[in-house]
Amino acid sequence: MGRFELRNIAEILSGKRALLWIIFAWAILCIGLGLVGFGTLRQTKHQMADEAAANAERVSRLLLANFERTSDSVDGFLKNFATGFTPQATPGELFERLRSLNLPSAIVQLAVVGPDGRALVSNLTPEPERVDVSDRMHIRVHRENRVDGLYISPPVLGRISNLWTIQFTRAVRDDQGNLHAILVASYDLRDFTSFYGGLNISGQGMVALVGLDGIVRVRSAAEASYAQDLSALPRFQKIVEERNGRFDDLSAIDNVARVGYFTTSERYPFLTMVAFDQAYLDRRLAPVRLPIIASLFGLALVLTLAMIGAVWVVRREVAATARLHHTQRLEALGRLTGGIAHDFNNLLTIIMGSLDMLRRAREERRARYIDNAVFAVDRAKALTHQLLAFSRRQTLSPAVTDLNRLLVEIGGMLPHSLRDDITVELDLDPQLWPVKVDADQFHVALINLAVNARDAMPNGGVLRIQSQNLPDTEEVCLTVSDTGTGMSQDIAARVFEPFFTTKEMGKGTGLGLAQVYGFVHQSGGRLKLDTALGRGTGLSLHFPRSREPLVTPVAESEELPSLPAGLNVLVVDDNPDISALAANALEEQGCIVKQAHSATEAMSILRRASFDILLSDIVMPGEMDGISLARLAKAASPDLIVILMTGYSERLEGGEVVESELLLKPFAPRDLTAALQRALEALASERKAEARAGQKQREPLGPIF
Repeated sequence: MGRFELRNIAEILSGKRALLWIIFAWAILCIGLGLVGFGTLRQTKHQMADEAAANAERVSRLLLANFERTSDSVDGFLKNFATGFTPQATPGELFERLRSLNLPSAIVQLAVVGPDGRALVSNLTPEPERVDVSDRMHIRVHRENRVDGLYISPPVLGRISNLWTIQFTRAVRDDQGNLHAILVASYDLRDFTSFYGGLNISGQGMVALVGLDGIVRVRSAAEASYAQDLSALPRFQKIVEERNGRFDDLSAIDNVARVGYFTTSERYPFLTMVAFDQAYLDRRLAPVRLPIIASLFGLALVLTLAMIGAVWVVRREVAATARLHHTQRLEALGRLTGGIAHDFNNLLTIIMGSLDMLRRAREERRARYIDNAVFAVDRAKALTHQLLAFSRRQTLSPAVTDLNRLLVEIGGMLPHSLRDDITVELDLDPQLWPVKVDADQFHVALINLAVNARDAMPNGGVLRIQSQNLPDTEEVCLTVSDTGTGMSQDIAARVFEPFFTTKEMGKGTGLGLAQVYGFVHQSGGRLKLDTALGRGTGLSLHFPRSREPLVTPVAESEELPSLPAGLNVLVVDDNPDISALAANALEEQGCIVKQAHSATEAMSILRRASFDILLSDIVMPGEMDGISLARLAKAASPDLIVILMTGYSERLEGGEVVESELLLKPFAPRDLTAALQRALEALASERKAEARAGQKQREPLGPIF
C-alpha cells in the first residue's frame, strides 16, 4: 500500500466522515442486536407456551380419564340397583338394599324418586319426607323421557345439606317404557375439587370440568367455581365444534390471558380444560429475560468483532442451559432410582433375614419370622403400587381408623429402617380420637419420616413419635421428632418440594417429604415443621377428628377356603415359575391343572379339551394377550369361568373394561383361592337368575279382568 493511500485513510479516519460512519455502524449494530434480542425472547416465549400447552394436554386427558372412570363407577352402582328393583318393594326393603351397597364416600346420598317426582327412600333414612323434586332438571329429563340411560346434572346446591353436588340419575322402566322410579346418586363436588387441588396448579392456571351444555361442573381460579354458564360465549361454541385442541385466549370469565388445552369425552357430553396463566409463564420467563437484555446492552458498546463474540456466548449459554436441564433430569432419575433401590434393599433384608432365621429357629419363634417376612412383602407390594400410581395421583382409599394401632403395627418394623444407635420412643395417648386416613399411605409416610430422621442423626439419637388430641381445633396431632442436626430456614422452606434433597446422588429421591405433604393435605389435614440447626427436627401431622364409627380390621383365617373337588383348570402365564406356583396351589385344593405358556398354546389346548376355569396372565409376549384370549375362550365356551392375573396392564390403565374376575400380582395362594370362589359364586348366582327368569316366562297368564 502506497504512502498516498495511507494518507487518505488517515484523513478519513480523522475526519467527520469517519465519525459519521462509526456512529452509523454503531446504530446499525444496536438495531441488529435489538432485533436479535427481540427475536430470541419471542422464540423463547413461544417455546414456553408450547411446553405449557403440551403439559395442559397431558393433564386434561388425565382429568377426563378420571371423570370417565368415576362416571362408569357411579353408573355401575345405579345399574346394579336397578336390576333388582321392583315397584312392589316397600320403602323398608329398598332402604335395606341401599344400605347394603358399598358406596364411595363421595356419593353423599343415593335416593329413589317416584314417577310423580317425590322422594321415596334414600340410603340415609328409610322414611324421608316426600319432598317434591319434580322441578329439578335431572328429574324432569326422565319424567319427560328425554334421556335414555345415564344423565349427569349441572351442579345442584342441596336444600338441606348446603353442599354442591352433581346428580347421576338413571330411570327404571318396564318393557313397555313405563316409568317406575328414578335413581339419583348425589356426588359431592368436593371430591373433584380435592383431586384438582392435588395437581398443584393453583396460582399457576385454571382447571375446569364443563358439560357440552355450557354449564361448568367444577372450575378453579374463579370466585364462583360451580354452575357457571358458558353456552352464550362464541368461543365456547367453537370449542364444542372442535372437541379437542389448544387455545390462547383472554378468559371471558375473569379476563385473564391463558394458554391451555381442552379434551372432549367420546362417551359423555363433557370436556376438561386445563390452562396456565400467561402471567405465570411471563414470571418463568423473567429470569431468562434479564441476562439476555444485559448481554445485548453490553454487546452494543462494541463493534462487529465484539458482536460476533457475544453471539457465540449466547449460543454457548443456550447449549449449556439445555445440557443443564438434561443433567437435572438425569440427576432426578438417579435420585429416584437410588431411593427405590434403598427401600427395596431394606425390605429384601427383612425377608432374607427372616427366612434365614426361620431355618434355624425354634418352633415357638417361627411364627414371628414368618410374620416379619410377610409384612415386608406387603410393604414391597404397597411400594410397587405407589410407583405405578405416582404419575397418576392415585385417589386415596381412606377409612376410619385408630392411629395408635397403626403405629404399634409398624413400630416393630421401624428398627429395620433405622440403625442400632437410634432409639425409638412411643408416647401415645390411650384416648386418641379416630381419624379417616389411607392406612397404606400412612405407613409409607411414617417410614419416609423415620428414614429422614435416621439420616439426620449420623451419630445416633432418639426418634420420638407422639400422638395426642387437640380439643381446641378438633384435630389429632402426630409428631415425629428427632435429635439430629436440624435444618436451616432456607432448606426448611423447600423440603416439601418434589425432587428436592440435600443427600448425595443415589441416596435419596427427594420424594419422601413430598409424599407426606400430599398425603396429609389429601386427607384434609395440615403440617407444621419445627426445626433449627443443631437442635433437631419435629414434624407434626394434624388430621381432623372423625365422628364416624371406627373400622375394626378383621383377622384373616389361617386355613385356606375350600374349592369343589375335581375342577379342571388351565393356567396360562409366560413365566413358568408363576404358572407352576399357581398350579401347585390349585392342585393342593383338589383341582386338575394343565399349564400353558402363551395365549396361542392355550387356545390350542382349549380346542382339544374342555375346562371349568381359565386362569391367565394379561401381559404376555406374542400377538394375543390375556384379554383377547379370555374373549375368544368365552365366545367358544360361554360357561367357562375366566380369571385374569396382572401386575400392570396398559390396556386396563387406558380404561378398558373386562368382565372377568381380576387377580392382582403379587398374590398369595389364599388370594387365588378367594378369586376362584368369587368367580364360582358369581356363576352360580347368574344361573339361578336365569332359572328364575325361565320359570317366570313359563307361568300361565292370570285373568285379564
